[in-house]
Amino acid sequence: MIKMKVDELVFEMKEEMICYEQLGEEKAAQWEKNFYLWLENKNIKKKNIIQKNGISFYCIEDESVIFDMADEYLEAVENGREDEYWKNFR
Repeated sequence: MIKMKVDELVFEMKEEMICYEQLGEEKAAQWEKNFYLWLENKNIKKKNIIQKNGISFYCIEDESVIFDMADEYLEAVENGREDEYWKNFR
């Protein structure tokens, strides 16, 4: 299990999404904005988020999870299902 600071996760996700021609910087920035909205939503149970010494961490099994998350977002964008992506976000 890898604990990544939330800001590190966001950076890695944006870097991965920018590599996708269909997403680019604009969609990466939109993902970041929506991620922080998701994070701030107190009504959503966030099983992958832990707090330690006032720092938020996102727990992943390994680095491949970042690629999977980016692929899922790409698929959601291509199919017009971004709202559904965020409703089911881990």
